[in-house]
Amino acid sequence: MIKPVITDRAPTPRGCYSQGVHAGPFLFIAGQLPIDNERHVIGYTPGQQMRQALRNMLGVLEAAGGQLSNVVQVTVYVSDMEYWSEVNTAYAEVFANVAVKPARTVVPVKEMFGGSRVEVQAVAYFEPSAS
Repeated sequence: MIKPVITDRAPTPRGCYSQGVHAGPFLFIAGQLPIDNERHVIGYTPGQQMRQALRNMLGVLEAAGGQLSNVVQVTVYVSDMEYWSEVNTAYAEVFANVAVKPARTVVPVKEMFGGSRVEVQAVAYFEPSAS
């Protein structure tokens, strides 16, 4: 079964996409920018922006019944690799207590919405329940 995940704990989509899509045991979380529902960028530094983008991702994840330990893959988009150390530090803080760290890809991009410096996309896995 495929169903959307909708939450007020992440920015409301203003386009033709879902915040997240639960497909079988997988949850696909759309790219989360460091913005609020009014489309204001939260945080000035790359680290602050990373923390906000991860909070938005976590909001979608928790709305689907998950937690950080369900995340199996993360893609981080960063507007300048000069920010990587600060972005990676913020990422490591959030995932510090997760036993199995998710696979991760980092993609440098030229520019993002509203001058954002980071965007985070994730895939989570939910163990099928025994019936």
